[in-house]
Amino acid sequence: MLIIGLNFIGNVRKGENLSKNLVIVESPTKARTLQRFLGKEYIVEASVGHINNLESGYGAKYTGPVAGVDKDFEPIWGLEKGAVTRINNLTKLAKDCETIYLAADPDREGEGIAYHVANALIEKKQPKEKFKRVVFHEITEKAVMEAFENAGQLNMDLVDAHIGRRLVDRLVGFSLSGLTSSLLRLKRLSVGRVQSVAVSIIKDKEDEINAFIPKEYWNINGEFSMNNIQYSAKLHEIDGVSGKDLVISNSDEASKAQNELESLKYKVNSVKSSTRKTKPRPPLTTSSLQQDASSRLRLSPSRTMSLSQQLFQGINLGSGEEGLITYMRTDSTALSSESLNEIGNFIQNSYGDDYFAQRKYKTTSANAQEAHEAIRPTSINRTPESIKSFLDDDQYKLYDLIWKRTVSSQMSESENKKTTIITISSDEKYKFKSDYDELVFDGFKKLFPEKETEKMPNVSENDLVNLESIVKEQKFTQHPPRYSEASLIKTMEDLGVGRPSTYASILNTIKEKKYVWVINRSIYLSPIGNVLVEEIKKDFSKEFMDYKFTEKMENDLDSISNGNLKRSEFVKSFWKNFEPIKKNYEKRSEENPRNPSEYNFIRTNIICSSKSPCINSETGKEFEDNDRPLGLESLNASLEKLPRMVWIRFRNNKGDGAFLACEDRECKVTADESAWAGFGRRRSRTLEALKNSMKEKSIH
Repeated sequence: MLIIGLNFIGNVRKGENLSKNLVIVESPTKARTLQRFLGKEYIVEASVGHINNLESGYGAKYTGPVAGVDKDFEPIWGLEKGAVTRINNLTKLAKDCETIYLAADPDREGEGIAYHVANALIEKKQPKEKFKRVVFHEITEKAVMEAFENAGQLNMDLVDAHIGRRLVDRLVGFSLSGLTSSLLRLKRLSVGRVQSVAVSIIKDKEDEINAFIPKEYWNINGEFSMNNIQYSAKLHEIDGVSGKDLVISNSDEASKAQNELESLKYKVNSVKSSTRKTKPRPPLTTSSLQQDASSRLRLSPSRTMSLSQQLFQGINLGSGEEGLITYMRTDSTALSSESLNEIGNFIQNSYGDDYFAQRKYKTTSANAQEAHEAIRPTSINRTPESIKSFLDDDQYKLYDLIWKRTVSSQMSESENKKTTIITISSDEKYKFKSDYDELVFDGFKKLFPEKETEKMPNVSENDLVNLESIVKEQKFTQHPPRYSEASLIKTMEDLGVGRPSTYASILNTIKEKKYVWVINRSIYLSPIGNVLVEEIKKDFSKEFMDYKFTEKMENDLDSISNGNLKRSEFVKSFWKNFEPIKKNYEKRSEENPRNPSEYNFIRTNIICSSKSPCINSETGKEFEDNDRPLGLESLNASLEKLPRMVWIRFRNNKGDGAFLACEDRECKVTADESAWAGFGRRRSRTLEALKNSMKEKSIH
């Protein structure tokens, strides 16, 4: 292993008369931005991401347990596609340069990229002494120049943590993907150390939903009036039983209560108010950025990370590219002293002293991968509106979110006046409750305006009021909500599964592999995902499929990053425990493979009919955009007998795919799978196309 330890020689300042210096970054956009700041004394070139990957494919050497890992659990590196051309180009540029600066992103992956680039150029006879590592968390002229003045050496602990993760992920993925494909008799399934645990989390929720038994209950609401004042209230107490303990469980109980209520007189028993203050949320981290962008902006995690990468690397604001936000892969909520001062001045000048309340957030993570502070704008004075014309819609929305979360974190608490009115019956048996919330001081909510709430009626204690009406409403308890992408990310973070920087790619993988479906922002487990987790957990429930085990692995990787654990010890220890269980799994895959028809051919809840196309067998109504793909029983026996569309999974050279076809082979109706298990506009279009196809082609 090459370890580059360099002492920094001299300071670098813009405008000095030095020979050319080569600066290597990952992307062309980042290169353009840096080139503008550094000037003519520097050549800034992109490696275009990774140049090395663990060997795989037909030409890979199998000297160890899997391709890309040797018998001593050291990596066997191969070159990425196109890497030879990129290395040769960098080598030509490096020959005439005095210093080579490695300026990849400030995290484990960035350190790994820088390490491989340096190794490739040293193999091309570039001396070690020429290499320096520069690290900056925002791409602004000031931050970049400071980074070059403090150039140092590669952090081999971060490199080792990066490689350690790659090795363990390879050991799990290459060992189990093929075996699982054999066990389930499906081609080229994907099993991953973190992605399979993510599917397991979703399966746990699905099992909880399936085990849920709805219970009937009734709500009773009253409409009251006094002079020209009217207000609503919910029945809150009967004979001293109140809140969650008060359950009206059937129609007879509800009707009995209604009859009694309608015969009584009422008055205001009490009017009580209290003040509640609400603190703003901390600045954004990688995880909270993905969650907020998903819930507020309806952006997928992968789209969010792509947009934030663009904002970090640089946007042309008319005079050249400028980095608009700090590095977007971070677990920290801290803000630098300089940014705190800038934010404070902005708030006081824009909103007044009453709106300013400085807070210093501290991160609780010991993860060495984290950037030095939260995700924030590189300049608070660069308001979203001031640069809106330079951004596309999604870039603007995301920047606006980041800017508001950063500024609001240093604003005063909001203050609300909460008032509760209790209306009591003349026999004091029944009490109705009305709650009102009035914003007294908006504070940080000035940046996040809320909808106006219902105004409190002008009533006082002991006022007599008239009962206008009683409305009873049948309800059923609801199963726990399915995960959205945002709530799944929050759960993974809480459980310590994976790292926030990997969540977007994990979600993409499990969607592409058809392990889950995302419909109207809810995540549904597919039959393939269900059986995949079932089989893996039979052998690995106490290993990598256990949440605590996965959390410990992430902590071990942090320990490597901090220099407290050797990478070789980490990888060898993992394999020692993993290999015997893998052998049992291998034996089972050979002896007891499953019948793939249970998850390759799924009878859907869409009825094939030319007269009434696309009827949902569960509801008896037309299948709609927000209908779930997998339900329970048909509404009645006659609907159960009718021919259905079947979901059929296949694999071709382009990857995993699926389509819909009528289960009657004589019928030629087919459709895109998104009509049944898709989302958004595509689902609407394909569902409409399926209806038209049934009208024209269905023989039923």
